[in-house]
Amino acid sequence: MTTSAASGASCASPMLRDRFLNALDASDDALLRDLARHLQSCTNTLPSTTCILLGLPEGSTYAVGALAVIKRQS
Repeated sequence: MTTSAASGASCASPMLRDRFLNALDASDDALLRDLARHLQSCTNTLPSTTCILLGLPEGSTYAVGALAVIKRQS
């Protein structure tokens, strides 16, 4: 994960973001839970179809998606 110190923004690697999307598509709850912990501060924008799938507003970040997954699995 890389972090922009100037803005406080945090971006997860493309590989980590792709693994999250693939785990979501595969309904792999164990992997989703693990990946979500690493994405809780990611400011990258989720794909719009993923936002719809998670019931989130279009333009939501991976951090918002990760929190939605964590809450859903609690």
